[in-house]
Amino acid sequence: MEIKILNKKENLFFNRTEVEAEIHHPGEPTPKRSAVRQAIADAMKVSADVVAVQQCKSQFGLKSVCKVAVYKSKEDLQKHESDYVKGRESGHKTHHTKPAEAAAAQ
Repeated sequence: MEIKILNKKENLFFNRTEVEAEIHHPGEPTPKRSAVRQAIADAMKVSADVVAVQQCKSQFGLKSVCKVAVYKSKEDLQKHESDYVKGRESGHKTHHTKPAEAAAAQ
């Protein structure tokens, strides 16, 4: 897996750097969020705890373009990042679907 930083933008309001990266993975499936997180952390020379993968789009099975936020601290990530993105990072769902019976009764 090879990573190339396409764009970096400082966002001082949220204490983060917004990164757009291209990840080459020919002959392999789309990389998992945890692998993208670690690769970005290594490329930016920060801890993976301050990295949030917001979006990854795979293109033609050869590469993916990911939008990632690199925060100044873990507290900033917890304060500013959306719950559903934090849930993706931890593997916990943050929304619950209604059971079919309850939805039919309404």
